[in-house]
Amino acid sequence: MKHDWQEWIDRLGNNDVSEQELRDFQQAVQESPEHIDEYMDALLVDASLGMKDGLLVSHVSNESEASKAQTLLTTTAPNLPAAKTLTTSHQSSFTKVYLAVAACVALLVGLSYFLGKQSQPVAPDIEIATHVATITDSDKIADAAGLRIGKPLQAGEIIVPPDSEIGIAMRGGARLQINGPAKLRIDGPENVFLHSGRVQTYAPEYAHGFAIDTNEGEVVDLGTRFVTASGTDMGTEIHVLEGLVKARASENVKDMFYIGGEQAAILKNGKMLDTEFLARRLNIPINPNLADSDGDRVVDLIEAHYGTNAGDPNSTPDLLRIAEPFVGYDSAKMDRTSYRGTGKISQWTGNGTFQDQGLVYRNNGKTLLTTGGCLATTGEKGVGAAIVLDDKELPKDGVIYISFLMQQPKKELNRPFSGLLLYLGEYREQLFTGELSVTDSYGARYAESDDEDIFAIPTDDQPHLFVLRIDKTRFLTDVFVDPPLGQIEKGLQPERRYQNAPKFDRIMLRSGSDSGTFSVRFDEVRIGLTWDAVLPLKP
Repeated sequence: MKHDWQEWIDRLGNNDVSEQELRDFQQAVQESPEHIDEYMDALLVDASLGMKDGLLVSHVSNESEASKAQTLLTTTAPNLPAAKTLTTSHQSSFTKVYLAVAACVALLVGLSYFLGKQSQPVAPDIEIATHVATITDSDKIADAAGLRIGKPLQAGEIIVPPDSEIGIAMRGGARLQINGPAKLRIDGPENVFLHSGRVQTYAPEYAHGFAIDTNEGEVVDLGTRFVTASGTDMGTEIHVLEGLVKARASENVKDMFYIGGEQAAILKNGKMLDTEFLARRLNIPINPNLADSDGDRVVDLIEAHYGTNAGDPNSTPDLLRIAEPFVGYDSAKMDRTSYRGTGKISQWTGNGTFQDQGLVYRNNGKTLLTTGGCLATTGEKGVGAAIVLDDKELPKDGVIYISFLMQQPKKELNRPFSGLLLYLGEYREQLFTGELSVTDSYGARYAESDDEDIFAIPTDDQPHLFVLRIDKTRFLTDVFVDPPLGQIEKGLQPERRYQNAPKFDRIMLRSGSDSGTFSVRFDEVRIGLTWDAVLPLKP
C-alpha cells in the first residue's frame, strides 16, 4: 500500500473511503510505530495550515467539534504523540481534521466508531434511535428488576421475574404481553426468541409476519392474537385467540402448519400435535400439568391444602368434600335450618321445603346412588335456598366437580326457569345451570356473559343429572347433562365449555316464572375432587 499520508488525510476528511479501504489503511498504519509517527506528523502539518497565531478562527458552531476532536486524542488515545490544539479557518477544513483524527483514534479502539461516522451526518449531536422495542406496561416486581414503562429495549436478552407481567411494543407493530417467569431474546423489531415463559401477541394487519422462535420451531403471525408457551417437556404450545398463524418445526422446516382461531397445537420433535385450546393460557402456569408425586389422583397442591402427605399414596384427603342427600330434615319449610349433610357448612338459608321422597336417576344401565329426601323450591321468582361454604373446604388449584339432580313438574307457564347457581357473596352470580327462561331447553349462563347458552336438550318432567367440571388451573368450566353413568370422563364431550373458572363461596337452588309459582325438586348435591366421587353408583 502506498503510504501517501496526505492523500489519506484528504480522503478521510472528505469521507471518500470504503469499508475495505479503511481496513487496509488500518493495517498500513499499524505495521510499525514509525508509520503512526509519520501519519501524525502529516496530520499536524495539515492542521497547522489552518492556524493563525494559535487562535481558533473557525465558525463558533465548530467549538464543540474542536473540543471533541482534542478529547478523542488526549483521552481515548493517550499514547499518541502530543499535539497542539487543532484549529481551522472554515468548516470544511475542521471537518477534514476531525474525521482524520477520528480515524487515528479508531486504529486503537477498532473501526466501529469511524465506520459509524461514515453513514451519519457530520454533526455529532444528532441521535438516531437504535432500540427495537419499548416497555409499555409493568408492575412493581418488574420495576424493581429495571423493566420500567417507557424503557427502550435493544436487541438482546430479557428476563421477566416470577409473578410479574410486562407489556412490550415492538417497532414492527406487534404488541406483547409477557407473564413471568420468562426468558426471551429480542432479535429485531419483528422477531423474538422465547426460551421459556408465556407470551401473548397481538399483531394487527400492518404487523403481519411477526415471528416467535423457540427451540421447537417458529410461529409466524398472519394478523391475529395468540399465546405462545415454551420451556417445558410439553414442547411449544400455540393457542390462537383469533385470526390465523402458521408454524413449522425446527426438525421439519419444509412442512408448514396453520392454526385458526380458538384452536391450539403443540410443536414437538418435528411434529404438530393437537391440544386443548386455552383462552387464558397467558395466566396459566408454564407447566399446567400439576404434579401428583404419589399417583393417588390428587395433585400435590391439593394434598398440601388438606394437609395430607403428597409422597404417600395411603395419605389422601376425602375425595367427596360436600354431600347433601337431604336426609334427616323435618318435612317442613326451612327457616335457617342446620345443615345435615357432609362438609363444613353451618345451615341452609333462604326458603324452600324439605321432602321425604327423594329422586331416582338411571341411565346407561346404571343407577346413581341416592339416599332419599329432596328439597323443593318455593317457585317464587327471585327466592331461593342457599348454603355458604367454608373458605377452606375447597382447594384453590386443580379440578373440582359438582353434581346435582333436578326434576321439574309439567308446566304451562310464561318463561319458567330453574337451576343451581354459584354465587360469590349474596349478589354476584357466577354460573347458572338448569333451564333458562329464554327457551324450552336446558342450558347455562356464565356470569361474565349476557348470553344464555342453550343445549338443545328439551325440558320435561323427568329427573336429570347435571355435572360441572371446574378446572381452576386451566381456567376451564365444562357443563355436562345426563352423562353416561359408570363411564370414565375422558373422551366425554360437555354440552358447553367456558374458558374461565368461577370463584364462588355459596350455592343457591332456585326456580320461578313470569306468570306464577314454579316449584322444582333438587337432590344429591355433591362436590368432590374426582368424577367418580360425585357420581357414585348404587350397588
